[in-house]
Amino acid sequence: MKMDAPKRIAGKTIAYVVLISWTLITVLPLLWMGYSSFKSNEELITNIYAPPKALLDNKNDEYVVIKPQLNVTPDYDIEKDPRERLIIESATISPERRLMVHFLLKEDLSAELQNVQPGDHIYVSQLPKDMQREIHWKTVFFNYRSAISRGGLGRKFINSLIYSITSTFLVNLFALMAAFAMSKMQFKKLAMIVGGVIGLGYLISINSLIIPLFLLLTKVGLTDTHIGIILVYTAFGLPLAVMLDTQFISGIPYSLVESARIDGAGTFKILMAIITPMATPVIVTVSILTALGIWNEFLLVLVLASSEATKSLPVGVFSFSSLTSTQLGWQLAALVVATLPVMIVYFIFQKRLAEGVVGGAIKG
Repeated sequence: MKMDAPKRIAGKTIAYVVLISWTLITVLPLLWMGYSSFKSNEELITNIYAPPKALLDNKNDEYVVIKPQLNVTPDYDIEKDPRERLIIESATISPERRLMVHFLLKEDLSAELQNVQPGDHIYVSQLPKDMQREIHWKTVFFNYRSAISRGGLGRKFINSLIYSITSTFLVNLFALMAAFAMSKMQFKKLAMIVGGVIGLGYLISINSLIIPLFLLLTKVGLTDTHIGIILVYTAFGLPLAVMLDTQFISGIPYSLVESARIDGAGTFKILMAIITPMATPVIVTVSILTALGIWNEFLLVLVLASSEATKSLPVGVFSFSSLTSTQLGWQLAALVVATLPVMIVYFIFQKRLAEGVVGGAIKG
C-alpha cells in the first residue's frame, strides 16, 4: 500500500497538470479576445498582447475641428434638428479616416470653443462635463459601436437567431418522428435500411456539396432566402439527431407504447405525450449541438446569402477583413458579440448536455 501512494500522487499531479494546461489553452484566447476588443486598431497592429489604453484612457484626448463637407455622415437627423454643431475628429484614434467623429452642439459650448475654426485643436478636458462623459463612453465602446453600425451586426444577429431556432426546431421534430418510427414500429428491416441511409448522410460535409446545393437552390429560386438556408441546415442536422434520438428512444420500454395503444392513443399522441417527455435529455443535447453548429457555420451562408438581409453573424465578422485593410478592433468586438451567446447557452445547459450524451447508453 505504501508503494502505491507515490504512484497515486504522481498520477493526480499529471492529471491536474494536463487539466490546468488544457483550461489555460482554452480560456486564455477568450480572455485575450475580450480585452483586445477594447483596443484601437493601431494598438493591435503594434502590440497585440499589451493591455488596452488608447480607448480607455481618453480624458485628455486631442481632437481636430473639421469641415462639415469632408465626407462626414451626421449621427443625427439634420432636418429635425437644424441646430449648429461643431464637428471634431480624433487626432490619435484613426486620424483623418472619419471614424472617430463627434458632433457637438455649439450652444452648449463656451464662447471660446464656439469660435474655433477648422484645423484648430481642442482637448476633451476643455469640453463641458456631460460632453466629456458622452465622448468617454463612446470612445470606450468605439469598436462595438462601429461593428454594430457599420457592419450591420444587429440584422445579422437576428438572422442567426432565425436560422438557429427554426432549423433546430425542425431537426428535433423530424428526428423524433424518424427515431420513433425506426425504434418502436414493426418494420425492422426497412428501419435498418433507412437508418443506414441516414447514417451515410452524416458522413457528407457541407463543403463537398456546396456547389450542387447552390445550383439546386438557384433552380428552385431559394438562394438568398431564409427558407432555403433553413432547409439546408435542417437536412444537414438530421443525420446526427436521428442517430442520437434512435439510440435513446430504443432504450424506452416498449410496454409503455403498448399500454398507450390499449388505452386508445394514436401514434402521434404516443409520440407527443410519452416519447417526447421521456426523451427530453437527448432533445436538449440535439438542440444544443444543432443550434451551436448553425450559429457558428460560415461557408454555407456565405455562398447562399448574397444580400445583407440574409447574411448571418459569422459573415458579419468576416466582413471587416479585406485585401487592403482589416479592422481588427471591430472584428474582435464582433467576435465577442458572436461568442457570448454560445458561452451562455453552454454554461446554462452543460449538465443537460452531458445527460443527453450518456443517456443513449441506458437500456430499459
